[in-house]
Amino acid sequence: MITRRVLLPRPEGRGDDLSDLLEVAGYDVVRAPFVQLDPVPAEDLLPALARLAGGAYDLLVVTSPASVRALVSADPAPTVSPGTEVIAVGGATTRALHEAGLDVDLVAGGSGAALVETVRRREAERRETERREVEGQETAERDPATASGAASDAASADRVRPRRVLFPASSAAAPTVREGLQDLGMDVDQVEAYHPRSAPLPTAITGDLAGGAIDAIVLTSPMIARRAAEIGVHPRTAVIVIGHPTQEAAEAAGLRIDARAEHPDAPSLARAVHLALTRLTDPDHTSPDPKESTR
Repeated sequence: MITRRVLLPRPEGRGDDLSDLLEVAGYDVVRAPFVQLDPVPAEDLLPALARLAGGAYDLLVVTSPASVRALVSADPAPTVSPGTEVIAVGGATTRALHEAGLDVDLVAGGSGAALVETVRRREAERRETERREVEGQETAERDPATASGAASDAASADRVRPRRVLFPASSAAAPTVREGLQDLGMDVDQVEAYHPRSAPLPTAITGDLAGGAIDAIVLTSPMIARRAAEIGVHPRTAVIVIGHPTQEAAEAAGLRIDARAEHPDAPSLARAVHLALTRLTDPDHTSPDPKESTR
């Protein structure tokens, strides 16, 4: 039985869950980061961290372990004010925050769009809770007119001041999170936490990818997709992408997409790898519609 080789070009420290799933399924996993993530200088993040500790933000939104590492690089013991909610994207980011000593109040799915939707639902629940509390206070007050006026003033003040969000992100971050939260009426302080750049690669890896010695490659960001296209992907190699932005970047760079994960998580990516390779071994195979590849 031939063991299929799957290339995971994610940055160092990412993709362990996917690697484990693929290895258990019998694939030969090759890990070679196409991109490395360099934290910004500590002095660039310290002002935002000071505001975070001082209660200037209502929400801390963290979308990747790299952002957590950047925060810890600037301050080994970052502090979050008790009144600030911490929202993480995915299990890996949540684990990184816990390792940094920070509690997580809410975990969103593994994409920026999922994060925005999670925050939208959370904010709707918060506003409903506040409305009920105000109604309860009005009922309990002896002077309904006074209570109603105070409640109205408090509600008006809350509407005037937008929720403040600290969003430490990549210098190459897509606008999805920032614009999505702004559309919810939030004041987003997006600060650069790290810079992605191309990582040096062994000639054995680039040669295997261009020469057809890799059976599948998993692309998890537009930058990684563009780097793969620059190196060259052999026509027999299955190309799997994590989501729409990566798919668009890969297609724009001239790559054929064989599968797109149904969800931006390790199990969905592993399933997409299996289905893509299964289809490529079918003599009647034609390039599938990525939208159909994980169903």
